[in-house]
Amino acid sequence: IAGTYAYQLERDEDHLTGNVGLQWDPNADSMLYLNISSGYKAGGYDEDNALGSLADAEFEDETVLGVEAGGKFTVLDGRGRINAALFHAKYEDLQVSTFDGNASFVVGNAAESVVTGLEADWTFAVTEHLILSGALALLNAEYDSFPDSACTSMQIIAWVAAGNTRATCTQDLSGRQLQFAPEWAVNIAAQYVRPIGNDLELGFSVDINASDDTVIAADGDTLLDQKAHEKINARISLGTIDGKWLIAVVGKNLANEATTTFGNDVPLGSLGFDGTYFQHIDPPRTVTLQGRWSF
Repeated sequence: IAGTYAYQLERDEDHLTGNVGLQWDPNADSMLYLNISSGYKAGGYDEDNALGSLADAEFEDETVLGVEAGGKFTVLDGRGRINAALFHAKYEDLQVSTFDGNASFVVGNAAESVVTGLEADWTFAVTEHLILSGALALLNAEYDSFPDSACTSMQIIAWVAAGNTRATCTQDLSGRQLQFAPEWAVNIAAQYVRPIGNDLELGFSVDINASDDTVIAADGDTLLDQKAHEKINARISLGTIDGKWLIAVVGKNLANEATTTFGNDVPLGSLGFDGTYFQHIDPPRTVTLQGRWSF
């Protein structure tokens, strides 16, 4: 629907933000900290205003209050390091940009969302030649309240079939998982490096990365969710100790897992493409030969 619009919008914002941090070193091998901070993201106007109404043209500023507590520790007489942190953040008027399934993005605010989690990473020198490391993230990130989110493609089809306009379709994502926020992710790695004779060095490493189900689409369309998966990478190398030359074979995604980092509705869905999607697919299994010569 084409029309003539003549209006002027203005907005003013005032924010007071701050950060308070406390640190305690019980001894030379440990440090504990507590951090409390607040922040904001300025509001503005939806340039496309795809919903076509003045009331939806403006989106509010986003604010957050966060608390983090953690520690850093050296263990086993310096052979190991452990870092860990607990965090909790509460977002008010979280800004969300959602593709409308046609040719525009609708920018709006979720009323509230809460993110709570634990992150930890560690490194241990098992022997002079073998190092083990890893990381773990546990996350609970969801919309506490988001009653007027943009609809999925299937919801829009049903909405229009019922005699409504596609621009007025909304859904309630309250209690649903945030985009790109899996409930857990873990990494485990091992590196082995050993001299051969007086001049050469053999290296071998392997790492496993795993993640829980991940919401990809901002409208929560489950057809685009990335399911839980694991990826295995490995590398074997031979080179001189002084670094003059090196040859390595590198394998990535050795189990050939099919994963995606992004996906959405195909644009111009109203022209007969409703219910179709596109995805950005990660590389499949790859094996490469690397070489380096320094002169």
